Amino acid sequence: MLFNQLRTLRFPDILTLVGLLCVSFSVYFSFKGFLVIAYFLILTQFLLDYFDGKLARAIGGGVLGVYLDSFTDFMAVSASVVFGWFVGINGIAMLIAGFLNIGAASIRLAYFTAYKQKGFTGIPTVLAASAVSTIALLGYLFAKEYLVWFVIFYFVSAVAMISDLKLKKI
Repeated sequence: MLFNQLRTLRFPDILTLVGLLCVSFSVYFSFKGFLVIAYFLILTQFLLDYFDGKLARAIGGGVLGVYLDSFTDFMAVSASVVFGWFVGINGIAMLIAGFLNIGAASIRLAYFTAYKQKGFTGIPTVLAASAVSTIALLGYLFAKEYLVWFVIFYFVSAVAMISDLKLKKI
């Protein structure tokens, strides 16, 4: 049968894939300089991640759903790093902070996928990506002269993702 892999997808998985499309387009719009659109696409993925998780718990997700969700969450963090670069948070500190965000997201998502949990250990990657993108956009809009200092939030984001902080799923 053709496209057997696609037959395993359930509706929550489709929402996850739409979220992946959003963060992919966010990177594209960051490169093109349409930063507000890029930002809203990251936030859209945040909302889709919330609803696909709720829906998957309610009706059941596909076998691939957990892995698709982790990959999409990883891409959200990557998109938030790219977004930060394009709003003007750059330099060696941002290069290091970006690497740490991507590394922390990888570790956190692998841990979360490998060890099933009732809640979250560390700040969820999509929450971290959305929060740091929001702070970066606010800095871009209202504090451009201090934007270089906003790299601190990317360092905090990386640490928060791999912290031992416990959060309940909502």
